[in-house]
Amino acid sequence: MSRHPRPPQSVRLYTRVTPELYTLLQQVRVARRIEDDAGLVREALRHYLDDQTEQVGSKRHFSTTFQRRISRLDWHLTVMTYLIAQSLALLITHATQQKVPGDALIDQAIRIARQQQQTLAVRLDGGRSQLEQDENRHR
Repeated sequence: MSRHPRPPQSVRLYTRVTPELYTLLQQVRVARRIEDDAGLVREALRHYLDDQTEQVGSKRHFSTTFQRRISRLDWHLTVMTYLIAQSLALLITHATQQKVPGDALIDQAIRIARQQQQTLAVRLDGGRSQLEQDENRHR
């Protein structure tokens, strides 16, 4: 078993546990092939802290915060899509004197996007590549 270099530990922590808890810890240490009790305790603490939703810097906190932000962005995107469709419907109605509902524009855009999905993806990726090339040339 190779030893991985560990960063120096600067704080020493002591604790007492019941014999039953110590036996369970030893079973986990052996099953996970952790060399010593100190390594097991460090891993257990890291796992515990990463699982804390409220603890800033934990993986759970990051995941929860990230999910909340994505949900909020999703909501904003939905609102903006609806706003744009309604605004475009008003402009079309004003220009053509024919009433066009915003929902009909959204339905039509979805239908066309389904039909043209592959072509649209290629065009969007090409546009993105071109933009990145232009930005790299200007650096």
